[in-house]
Parts: sequence; C-alpha cells; structure tokens
Amino acid sequence: MFSPIYSAMGWILKELYEMLDKIGVGSFALAIIVFTVLINVVFLPININQQKTTAKQTAIRPKLDALKEKCGDDRQRYSIEMQELYQRENVKMMGGCLPQLIRLPFLWGVWQAIRSPLSYIINVDDAIIEKGKNAVLALEEFAGKKIAQVTELDVIHYFDDVKSTAGLEGLEQSIKSIDFNLFGIIDLTKTPEFTFRFSSLSGQELLLWLIPIFSFATAMLSSVVMMKMQKKTNPDAASMGGMMLMMPILSLVIAFGVPAAVGFYWACSNVVTMIISVIMNALLGPYVIIAKDEAKTVKERRQKEKSLEIKL
Repeated sequence: MFSPIYSAMGWILKELYEMLDKIGVGSFALAIIVFTVLINVVFLPININQQKTTAKQTAIRPKLDALKEKCGDDRQRYSIEMQELYQRENVKMMGGCLPQLIRLPFLWGVWQAIRSPLSYIINVDDAIIEKGKNAVLALEEFAGKKIAQVTELDVIHYFDDVKSTAGLEGLEQSIKSIDFNLFGIIDLTKTPEFTFRFSSLSGQELLLWLIPIFSFATAMLSSVVMMKMQKKTNPDAASMGGMMLMMPILSLVIAFGVPAAVGFYWACSNVVTMIISVIMNALLGPYVIIAKDEAKTVKERRQKEKSLEIKL
C-alpha cells in the first residue's frame, strides 16, 4: 500500500547522497541528516497549522474551565456543551491530531527507505535481495534466526562473506557505490549488540553503542523540552509525563536490536524536530498567536472608532 511512498523517499535519499558525493562529502549518514531536515521543512505548513489550532484551544481554555464548573459531574452535558463551544469558536477538536496522522505514512516511508536501502535506494531486484538474505542467514552469526529477522543492511554488512553466492555477482558494485560509515569509523549497517560483558566487545562494537545512547539521549532531551512547552499551554500535560519519558527508554531498547543506520535516523529526527519545535514555539507559540490576534482586533476596533469620529 505504501510502497510508492517508500520508493519516493528512497529516491530522494539517493539523490541527496549523489549530490553530496559530487561536492566531495558523499556519506549515507550526512544524507540522512540533510534528508531529515528537508522532511521537517516540507511539513512546516502542517506544523504551523497545528500551532494555530493549539492557540485557539488555549484561548478558549477559560471557557472550558467555566463549563466544567457549570456541568459538574454531568459528563454527557459537558461533552455536548464543549462540542457546541468548539463549533462557535471555530476550533477543530481533532485539529492537533490530524496533522500528525498525515505525517505518519511519510515518516514511516523514510524509516523504511533507510532500513531497506537495497530495495528503495539502490533499487535491487527482490529475488536478488532474497538470495542475499538467505546467504547471510547461513552464516554462523545468524544461527537460529529467521529470514524476516535479516535486514537488507545485514546483507550489506556481511556482503564480503557471501558475495561468492550464485546470483549475487553484480550486487557488489551497487553496494560499494554508497558509503555506509559514520565519520569513517562507525559502520551503520551493523547492529549494536547489548551485553553486560563489556570486556568481550571490540573497539568497533563499543563505538556502535554510541548510536543507541545518542538515540536515547536525544529522545530524552526532546521529551523533556516538549513536555515543558506543553505545560505552559496545557496543565493536563503533566499527567502524560510518564508516557513521554517511556519513549526514550523504548528507543534505547529498540536501537540495540536494529542496524545502527535506523538508530542514527531516530537520533537525527529527535534533534531536528526538537529544534524546529523550539523555534516555532518562540515565534508561533499559542500565547504569541493569541497576543497577535488580540493586537489585530484592538487595531481594527480603533480604526473603526476613528472612521466613526471622522463621519461625526
């Protein structure tokens, strides 16, 4: 269903990589960073619309509080009168959620393109990818695993071990055309391995730990910043604090089970989204928008008063 979106995201990512490569800085990691910024810029109009909706909801909060006091424990009456209030004030109850739902298929497409570069960036035939996965599955490192657990990034990482497999002869040139290393030292096609036996980890394996830790740290910082911003406009946001702080822990756990490229994308997305949110909150925060609207209303009223004085 979403395959065209995945392919489109992969095509953009490939074009960005090739553009960066032409100026001498070709890197899959850098392409992910630029792509993450670009995707967030594209969705700026949706974010701005969401900010305006939040501003309207914040502006009518005193009226909602008055309704709660008026209706007491009668939730049905409160719900009906709240809907009527939203209609009178031209506020969409789902206005804050719909923009996020629109973003989801595209964000999922970015994730899929990064997770499956052979399919959506290099455009390798599915049959060849399947042969590559089966060849990797036969390696000792993947003993007991199923084909669904082998990713395309695994095929890229272990390609030197399986390139002699029949049917994979022409794949090497395509894989070598993209640099999957971060700073030339962290292989983004490799999956970080969690263990309490740190002495058993090599230098490269320890470096890979930086990706899940970076993903966790950026997710935690983003959650804290977003929670503080939401508390200013929505007192009920405090009750969601536990859920928001669970997300960084979840990202840490998942990042230790997926190739580093995926965790790196999450970390980049956390940073870019947080920066844009902070800037937008400063320039287009709910109270900023309310203040501008009130100033506009006052200005229009004064102009009307002056025009009436002139007529008199």
